[in-house]
Amino acid sequence: MKSITSRRAGRGGRALPTRPRRVGRSRRAARLTPELRAYIRKTDSFRAGREPIALLRTGPDKIARAVAGLTKGQLRRRPGKGKWSVIEILGHLVDTEFTYGYRNRLSLAQSGSEILGYDQEVWVREFRYGNGDPRQLLEQMKVMRRATLDLVTRLPRKTWKRYGMHSERGKQTVQRNLELIAGHDLNHLSQIQAIRKKFSW
Repeated sequence: MKSITSRRAGRGGRALPTRPRRVGRSRRAARLTPELRAYIRKTDSFRAGREPIALLRTGPDKIARAVAGLTKGQLRRRPGKGKWSVIEILGHLVDTEFTYGYRNRLSLAQSGSEILGYDQEVWVREFRYGNGDPRQLLEQMKVMRRATLDLVTRLPRKTWKRYGMHSERGKQTVQRNLELIAGHDLNHLSQIQAIRKKFSW
């Protein structure tokens, strides 16, 4: 990220340059919380070491098949207090495509840029995904996924080593982003399947 140079007034009101000030947090390695470490391990376990691209190509269709036939009421029914409904999971998947699409572009074009985390619970609530249209959400996910795959597969594989400095996870390469999203799809696919099993849908 480019630094911002501020100016301060000197004697007689003359502006004097000051040292460049970086926006955002320090580039020192982030300390992962135990909860975040556990989440990353779980996400990786779904991918099970498989290459991410093939999984990323099939992920949206698997999600679409998993929600096929559900009624509006079923889509909105939460499996427990504080747990997302199926439609809210779909909204979260759209948010994930949006944020990781941007992160990958920023990392590829401006390697080393700072990347902010976000509160996924707040996004799902504030964007009112509970009232969303599942067909539109699935289509949005598919379109953004195709755009990401078109981008990363068009560029040389060596560019996947470019990275962003995540505010919570530290240095994170494009390769790592792709691996995490591949596992993320399967994680939430399993979550949807568990909801259907719980209610015998």
